[in-house]
Amino acid sequence: MDFEQFKEELASSVKEIMYSKYGMEVEIEARTMEKMNSSYEALTVKPEDSIIGVNLNATALYQQYEKGIDIDVITSKAAELAESALNSRPDFDIDSFKDYSKMKETLTMEVVSAERNAALLETVPHRIMEDMAVVYRFEVNTTTTERGSILVTNQMLDQYGITAEQLHADALIHAPEVKPIVIEGMAQVLAKQMGVEDLEMLGLNIPPEQEQIFVASVEGNVHGAGVIAYQDFMKLWTEPTRIRIIIRIILCSRARLIF
Repeated sequence: MDFEQFKEELASSVKEIMYSKYGMEVEIEARTMEKMNSSYEALTVKPEDSIIGVNLNATALYQQYEKGIDIDVITSKAAELAESALNSRPDFDIDSFKDYSKMKETLTMEVVSAERNAALLETVPHRIMEDMAVVYRFEVNTTTTERGSILVTNQMLDQYGITAEQLHADALIHAPEVKPIVIEGMAQVLAKQMGVEDLEMLGLNIPPEQEQIFVASVEGNVHGAGVIAYQDFMKLWTEPTRIRIIIRIILCSRARLIF
C-alpha cells in the first residue's frame, strides 16, 4: 500500500470509528502542514458542527505502517487520539478570534531560521533580520490553566483586512506586554537548569556587578529569542557594566538570547 492509498484508508477508517465508537460525525481533510523547521502530511479531523479540528500526522503514521504495525492498530489509536484531542479543544472565544481589535492584544513575536523555514514563510507575514525571520503569534488559552499560540498567516491578514506592516506595529506594542523580557545572569540560568537553588553549591555565586554573560528570554522561556525583535531591545544594554555583544542565539522551542 503506497502513501496515498494509506491516507485514504486511514481517513475512511478513522471516520467510521469516530462515529461507531465515539458517536461523533466528523469531516476529514488531507493537507500539508508547514511548521517551524519541518512539514508533514496531515489528516484534519473536524466535527461537522465545529470550525475547530485536530491534525493527525499521516506521515508519522505511515512510517509506523512501513515498520510492520497493523493498519487496524494504527487507525484505532489514531481515532482514539483524535477523540481525546477534540474533547479537550482549546478554550477560547471563537467570536473574539474573528475580531482583530481584540486579538492584537495577544500578539507575540517569534524568531526562526529563514533558510530552514523558507516554505512556511511564503504563507505567513514576516520580517527578515539577517539570516533570521520574525513571525507573529496569537497567545490563547488552551485550557483553564494552560496557554498555547496560533501562528498568524497571510490568510488571516486578508480576513482581518490589515497589512503586514500594521501587524508588525501592533506586535511591537503588545508583545512586550504579553511576554515581558526576563533578564538573568548565566550562572543563575545554569543553576535553574540543573535544579539547584543554592548557587554557592555550584561555585556560581557571582555578584551581579561581576556577571559577564546575560540571558534574555521571556516568562516561561517559550520562543524567548523573539525578544531581539522588541523595539529598542539593544538600547537596554547601554550600561557600561554589562556586555553588549550578542554571542549566540538558540533557535528552538525554548529559545533564549545569550549575550
